[in-house]
Amino acid sequence: MHPPLSLRVGLCALALIALVAVAPAADAQDAQRTIQSWTGDVKLDDGTTARWTTEVVYDAENKQFVRTVTDASGAIVEQETMKSGLFGPSDEEIEVARAMILGDEELGALYDQAKNPTLSGGFALVREEGHACEPGSRCLMFDMYDVSGRSAERIRFIVVDLGTNTIVSRDFDPDRNSNETRFNRDRRTDSQ
Repeated sequence: MHPPLSLRVGLCALALIALVAVAPAADAQDAQRTIQSWTGDVKLDDGTTARWTTEVVYDAENKQFVRTVTDASGAIVEQETMKSGLFGPSDEEIEVARAMILGDEELGALYDQAKNPTLSGGFALVREEGHACEPGSRCLMFDMYDVSGRSAERIRFIVVDLGTNTIVSRDFDPDRNSNETRFNRDRRTDSQ
């Protein structure tokens, strides 16, 4: 069984306070967070091998992603700024999004009412300009469902924006509210 909503809300609040407590004083750097980082060997044009580190940072204040490649000495080899990107979330981003969802009064209550609730996902979502989740946002999608034997019943499809720390949609309908395509042009219900 899962803990009651009041306990989960308290734990989520403590987790968010802990994240804030370890963060440095508020400045422009607070809006930046590393999403991905990896180090690997790269074969250079002259046939030698170098060890390069690639880091992808999301800058919420400027609504952009920055991919930086550095060599073993820390010198920048390449840097690219992107308005949007479908980068998978970091573990920290998943934790923050889950805390937002389970700490939400409506969504937390729905989770508590399920017999065997599951919250999964964290898939990146980028929509057209003028929408929530437009380029420059950091939206992640989650599926809340109740598992019973071999079946799963969707409770809600949820979208959070970690760039603004808001729940964008508590009941997202991918068929009606996703990016416009030639297949869904006549079925969309969103106003933007």
